[in-house]
Amino acid sequence: MNGCRGEQRGISRSWGALQTQGMGMNDSKTTMWVRGPIKALTMGVAAGGLVFALSGCETTGGGFESDSLGTLIGAGTGALLGSRIGGGSGRIVAGAAGAVVGGLIGREIARHLSQSGQQQMATANQRALDTGQTQVWEDPETGARGETAVSERSTRQQQVQVSVKRDRVDEIPPIDLIGATYVASTGSNVRGGPGTDYRSVGSLSSGQRVQVVGKVQGSDWYLISEGGAANGFVSSSLLRPVPAEQQAPVTPASSGGGDVMLVEASQTCNVNTTRVTQPNGEVVEDRIRICQGPDGYVIEEA
Repeated sequence: MNGCRGEQRGISRSWGALQTQGMGMNDSKTTMWVRGPIKALTMGVAAGGLVFALSGCETTGGGFESDSLGTLIGAGTGALLGSRIGGGSGRIVAGAAGAVVGGLIGREIARHLSQSGQQQMATANQRALDTGQTQVWEDPETGARGETAVSERSTRQQQVQVSVKRDRVDEIPPIDLIGATYVASTGSNVRGGPGTDYRSVGSLSSGQRVQVVGKVQGSDWYLISEGGAANGFVSSSLLRPVPAEQQAPVTPASSGGGDVMLVEASQTCNVNTTRVTQPNGEVVEDRIRICQGPDGYVIEEA
């Protein structure tokens, strides 16, 4: 399909946007952004969102295969998105807001599990990420045994692209990426910069949910976004994180909703390794790299 490869472009859907960064979809550095928490992939994709923009892509010389999107598991407890780019050797990126509750990009490993087992694996990846501890689980239908662990963890300082409403944001100092949904604990002003000496550009009401892009380094202020574009700062004392299971998908920025800026940011990455042992002794292993991004987690092949 012409829309499955070629020049730099974006494919927007209510639950996500696919962006190829100046290269063909057959290039090993193709990136796929999935707006919303990976938990939301459970709900959003199963409801007919993001991924189906790609589901009809057929492989021509190493691109997406017709079944490259693998198996999608819904039901609110987990999602498994099997995907391959260039026969599994390429870079797959999925952005998500908030904790990884029910999502996992896997490949061959998905075919060795039942739907229930896939959900167990998705939950184990979330718990391993949250706790840093190895998770042992079992597929209740096949008897396959699984083990999921964070095998690597690193933090890097780099420039990231953030969509920004320039008429509301005066400046963006370096931030620690968060990419999660928070709720206002009380009514508060939204400022054009990280401090009360900046102009007020809006307000939040008690109980209102917002997307937190990141926390200003060395400061108790969050950069928040609306409609997929950063639109101001709120004191961190006035916001609290929404539980992972309640994280909502991020609305992609509409045309004209914001200008893309390069922002200095600290990004933490984890490599999750999952080993599945079948009752017959066959072992399958899968590794994914999960990094924080401005709209949530970025998932890559490890």
